[in-house]
Amino acid sequence: MPVPPEKILLVDDEPRLLAGLRRRMSMDFNIITAERGAKALELIAEHDDIGVIVADMKMPEMNGIELLKRVRAEAPDIRRIMLTGNSDEETAIAAVNEGQVMRFLRKPCEADVLKEAISHALSDYQFARQKAAEAGDQLADNVPAEAARDAFLAMMNHELRTPLNHIIGLAHVLEGDHGGVSNNDADSIALLSQIRESGSDMLLLVNRMLEFARLRSEQSNEKPSAFDLIACLQWEINALRPKLKAKRITISLDSLRRHVDVFAHKPEITIAMRELLSNALKFNRPNGHISVMVKTGPDCVLVRVADTGVGIPEAVLKDVCEPFKQGDSSLSREHDGIGLGLALVSTVAKANHGSLEITSNDAAGTSVVMSLPRAEENVARVA
Repeated sequence: MPVPPEKILLVDDEPRLLAGLRRRMSMDFNIITAERGAKALELIAEHDDIGVIVADMKMPEMNGIELLKRVRAEAPDIRRIMLTGNSDEETAIAAVNEGQVMRFLRKPCEADVLKEAISHALSDYQFARQKAAEAGDQLADNVPAEAARDAFLAMMNHELRTPLNHIIGLAHVLEGDHGGVSNNDADSIALLSQIRESGSDMLLLVNRMLEFARLRSEQSNEKPSAFDLIACLQWEINALRPKLKAKRITISLDSLRRHVDVFAHKPEITIAMRELLSNALKFNRPNGHISVMVKTGPDCVLVRVADTGVGIPEAVLKDVCEPFKQGDSSLSREHDGIGLGLALVSTVAKANHGSLEITSNDAAGTSVVMSLPRAEENVARVA
């Protein structure tokens, strides 16, 4: 595998550790090193092709958090990774997940884990630089709706949703009063709970299918409006944190602006962000990472959700935005679902005059980039 041209900057006040890391990483990356934070900042000022910085937490004069905050302010495109030998850095970990740094790895860190983190960070950097160099992507044209399938989905889902609501509601009532069974009949209570949970899962699926059918048939009469995409993403990320914690997956949200307005239908974009984040979680590996990046162009906003998961097989990548297509369609597949997630996201993007770009491979996970119109541009046109 050719070594990427971008440089990886390793910063640590232990020369022997730096030498060891450089020796293990040089076959895969273009490595430079610094033993102090001030020296690291000098190197960043001298080299305009540093893509990733990996910094130790505890260093004299300037610790890792201080250094990486400086890097974010002075060279925001550089992806930031922190290494620490301590186990009591919970405050720092919280700062990591809020986007101050991309990854937080504990010493001693296995070479393969560090290589994977650097590769993922370098992918983010390359994306940011590529999009910054482009004047703005051309928005994709709308794909004609498949009216017959949409009408069928809408009719069937309406017929399903009403009885499902009845099942869920009655199961909840029976669960609350134990269904008339004695307190020691734990099996019956557990069965009621399973009925309610399964009904809720089915209702969620029906609602997703209804939304997909509505979007494809262009039945929405709602007008788009300006809203903050960062706040939307933060809300969905916070809602996902219990599942992220259970699967030991970290997440970072990175944007040069704290407030980024897009011009679109907010409920539809919220659904799309939820689908992208859920997919990145579902198909990720334990101890993996999800990177969310927002880039603002001249007339559009780009949202990139990248994971370190299993990836999408090349044979099905071209069809992955088609409804009911899955990478693994066998009955024994590992992940549940009906293959509607990316089809729904693609439809949302096109319905809101945006586009979707997906890249994936088995080794590096999946990256999905959604383009949406900037609010400033569209509000000016409407006015």
